[in-house]
Amino acid sequence: MLDVILEEFQFSSLWNAGIFLFLGFTAIIYLFLLPQEKKHSIWKTVIFLVGLIIIFIAAGSPLNIIGRIQFSSHIIQIILLCFVAPPMLLIGMKRKLVYRLLNISIIKSSVHFLTKPYFTIGAFFLFLYAYHHPPIFDQARIDLYLNYFYLLGLLLTATLLWTPIIYRLAHRMKYIVLYHLLCILLLIPLSIVLMVSNGVLYEAYTDLTTFTQALEVCLPAGYKLSSEDVLLLLPFEPVREQHIGGVIWLVVGLVIFSISLFLKNISMKNK
Repeated sequence: MLDVILEEFQFSSLWNAGIFLFLGFTAIIYLFLLPQEKKHSIWKTVIFLVGLIIIFIAAGSPLNIIGRIQFSSHIIQIILLCFVAPPMLLIGMKRKLVYRLLNISIIKSSVHFLTKPYFTIGAFFLFLYAYHHPPIFDQARIDLYLNYFYLLGLLLTATLLWTPIIYRLAHRMKYIVLYHLLCILLLIPLSIVLMVSNGVLYEAYTDLTTFTQALEVCLPAGYKLSSEDVLLLLPFEPVREQHIGGVIWLVVGLVIFSISLFLKNISMKNK
């Protein structure tokens, strides 16, 4: 069904050239312009580049369109953007330049505050729940730039969320465990709301006007969807999609943070 639906969209609507170019320039800067580091292994470079690819899949590929049609796909998009790409970028990041920047006192003090565990957890989950508050979510869906603002905000706050795990709490297993458990606990409220709700939470998936506007912002200027196209794009039962999205959110989030804790425990034992 989805492949038939996607045929209704042009190539430029399915694949975001702006995001592709931005991530491409980021890769070029990373590979050729940043100082080379002897201790920076090839696998870290690969991990960083894969992280960029995952960001593109989440925000610049057909998944972005599908996520506007199918809520469970939106949840997958958010998981990729928040729980998969950020740790890969942090692991693969070239640290020599970062350490140089941290020699500047104002940058050092700012980074020290922004990466405090209570701030990183609070910032990410506040941003996450604000974005998924129905009135805000529906409004963001019909405003292309507002939606990308929220996605960028999620990516940045998610990067902060993962920073204590990878860097700041690197040698404190007790705090690492508590940090992971708190992250898992804070995943639960959104999951419960999605799984137990018997009504539609988001008009962007049910109201024809909002749904149409949410899709048309991704289309070339002046391009409009016909009523027949809109009806074709509404084959998914929204409440069921919410339930599926809630299950995916909780299960995948639990798996990712459990794997992270397991790998962190192994790496500390090997030191």
